[in-house]
Amino acid sequence: MADDLHPQKSDDASSEGVAGSVAGYLIAGIGVWGFLGWLADRWLGLPSGVGIVTGMMIGAVGAIYLIIRRLGA
Repeated sequence: MADDLHPQKSDDASSEGVAGSVAGYLIAGIGVWGFLGWLADRWLGLPSGVGIVTGMMIGAVGAIYLIIRRLGA
């Protein structure tokens, strides 16, 4: 009876939340830093795509760092 009042979370629901967080960190990191790289390309007059690629790589590394740090993966 008491178990009906407080249902247990399944492992599937928690793993979906973790997967969403991982995807969110990666997409946001790559997108934001890629955009900043594009701005750097325009502002500094770098060869086409150098800032974008560099920014996306920094964003991916930063996202992976946050995933490991915050989610303990």
